[in-house]
Amino acid sequence: MFSRYARSRSRIMLLGVLFLGTLVALGHTAMAQSAGGGGGGGGASAYNPNPILWGLDITVIVVLLLCSLGSIALIFDAILHLRESKIAPIETTEHIRSLIDSRQLKELIDFTAADQSFVSKAMQAGIRRAHLGYGAMREALESAVSENSANLFRRIEMLNVIGNIGPLIGLLGTVLGMIEAFNALHHAGGQAKVSDLSVGIATALWHTFGGLAVAIPSLVAFGFFRMRLDKIVSRASVLSEELLESLRPADKAAATTAAGAPESGKPMARPVPRRTSTGSGDTGAGV
Repeated sequence: MFSRYARSRSRIMLLGVLFLGTLVALGHTAMAQSAGGGGGGGGASAYNPNPILWGLDITVIVVLLLCSLGSIALIFDAILHLRESKIAPIETTEHIRSLIDSRQLKELIDFTAADQSFVSKAMQAGIRRAHLGYGAMREALESAVSENSANLFRRIEMLNVIGNIGPLIGLLGTVLGMIEAFNALHHAGGQAKVSDLSVGIATALWHTFGGLAVAIPSLVAFGFFRMRLDKIVSRASVLSEELLESLRPADKAAATTAAGAPESGKPMARPVPRRTSTGSGDTGAGV
């Protein structure tokens, strides 16, 4: 039972977030208590952070931690699955090509239906429309290519979302830290020491740092995997179209015949009237 629980990635992430959130809350409380103790040496009552601001501050930290863990999980998932060996493996492509060359159509249908690679899914969509002609097969293949491409790009879209929302969450924490600093200034009657303002300012800067630390790796990873996916999907799409093209021998033969028809008709294109007109002109000249 424990091993099954340990293999659950969502539960592991949840436990990690709860653990980190507890550490952050304890650290924040200790920092606030030390700041209050330092301010009490001047004779004035120590400033206690607003509980609402403190709760919002903890919420921002937890959200940043969740975004960070989510970004790391998405990056590892992309590294493991968004590769050419996973999307369009060479072995699968060569096996499909061999089945087409040997005209084992039933085995081709069964294999593409069971295989989950990009090329197999596209080929399966085209083969299912074989009774409607090659035009319908190509149309179905293009639709399957578009759908599979969109599904692959959606796997990294959350990296873009996290990269764009991270600085905004950090900015929210920055605003909360500055509010806390100005509350401390107000509590001291405008005569606050640097130590009275340091907690709020440090909190604001740490939130800004956290938002940037989440956003920068996420956007870099998103750009990298997007370029890689674009290259892999383009190759897989062209390969799928080539494999589908090799499935219409009758159309190829018809195209070859049609292309050779003008050449074979050239001897027939020497009409007798044209020769006759030439000959009659010669005869007329003789007369």
